[in-house]
Amino acid sequence: MKGFVFISFLTIISSVCFCQKQHRRYDSLITTYNHLYNQPFPQLELEDTSGALIKTSSLLGKTVYVDFWFTTCPPCIKEIPYSKALQQYFEKDSNIVFLSICIENIDRKSEWKKMITEQGMGGVHLFYARNRPQKVNLLRKYEIAFPTYLLLNKETKVIGYSAPRPSETGWVHFAIEQAAKNNSLANSFKLSVKNPAVIAAYK
Repeated sequence: MKGFVFISFLTIISSVCFCQKQHRRYDSLITTYNHLYNQPFPQLELEDTSGALIKTSSLLGKTVYVDFWFTTCPPCIKEIPYSKALQQYFEKDSNIVFLSICIENIDRKSEWKKMITEQGMGGVHLFYARNRPQKVNLLRKYEIAFPTYLLLNKETKVIGYSAPRPSETGWVHFAIEQAAKNNSLANSFKLSVKNPAVIAAYK
């Protein structure tokens, strides 16, 4: 009898510890997703693959999924086919833009252009030369660990930091659609936890 009581006690303690750990993880994700919330995306003027200078302010009025990457980053490269599939899913919605900013040394620009062409990568592609003077230090501002993704609302303000990767099927689709409704990534996450079926519906 004592043995049974002891085992029951251990089971209860384990369950409580597990719940506390899950709760801490939940709170940690909410904090991460809310990082830099409502801060305007910097006014950048960067070169695209044709050599034209593109202002990020031109994206005002669009929901933007931002991808910070570089050409020799294995995790970034792994996401390419998923990114293409994700863009294909949203291709009929002209109000959703996929913005890829390559952060790399200037001598890699030709390889960047070549890679985009060979891989058939869609979306808006801009080049940020990390070894040239820049008005905004993107690496520091967004604490970038490649790849890093952001969600911007129609006012080009951050509503989702460390957004889901293209390979996170379902979750990334839901997050982008919610962002288009000006719903923050943190709130989208809360909704998905309360109703997991909203994620499963995309798979």
